[in-house]
Amino acid sequence: MPPTYAVYALMVGMAENWMRSGIMPCIRSDAGREEPVPYIIWCLDGPDGAVVVDTGYHPDYVSAAWAQGKNFREPPGLLAEIGVKVDEVRTVIVTHFHLDHFTGFDFFPRATFVIQRAEYEFWTGPLMRYPYFNNQIQPKVRPALERLVQAGRVRLVEGDTELLPGLGVVRVGGHTPGSQMVSAATPLGTAVICGDVAYTYRNLHERLPVGWYYNLADCVVALERAISTATQPDLAFPNHDLSLLQGKRVVRVV
Repeated sequence: MPPTYAVYALMVGMAENWMRSGIMPCIRSDAGREEPVPYIIWCLDGPDGAVVVDTGYHPDYVSAAWAQGKNFREPPGLLAEIGVKVDEVRTVIVTHFHLDHFTGFDFFPRATFVIQRAEYEFWTGPLMRYPYFNNQIQPKVRPALERLVQAGRVRLVEGDTELLPGLGVVRVGGHTPGSQMVSAATPLGTAVICGDVAYTYRNLHERLPVGWYYNLADCVVALERAISTATQPDLAFPNHDLSLLQGKRVVRVV
């Protein structure tokens, strides 16, 4: 039997509604457009220590206008509530490069960041000559990323990869070229951290792709992979659904 992980959701910030969040919700989601939108990172606590999924955002690496009013709390303080010290976190899995998921790397001074090669090569590659793509990365992020690469703190993987017994990544693309999910063995079965493959439970339950995508077909297939990889439907976790948090900033979901 592989080791099992406890799964925690931690809210680093919250937008007052979908319009203010900068996130395009699922199709026909206008009925819920005024709902608050949480920005969530994850902690998978296992026998060999904690693995974090995504870094959240760092005010130094996003625009001031975006960072303001997001009810922000730094990840180290949230992780401390479950007994995790950030300087002991050695692995952070990055689901994709969007700013609310991967601009908080400075909060994890000793971690190696696990990224799909397709994601890294897209955001550092030739398509960045187009402002539409390039403007999605704030100016200070790429130099900081290069410093992490030079320091040997970026691990590029290709496709589905087992990282530790009972813990792996699932390459799906769709939302971004190298979007990946995380699968983890838990006491209840295999859980899936969807990243932005699914913003809300509605995306999963109704197989509705998110409104921000690089490849729509891959987004649709990714939802099926999330459901089929999880042992049971309620073990597939979206990344921006307020109901996950049960009214708390930090909550164990498995």
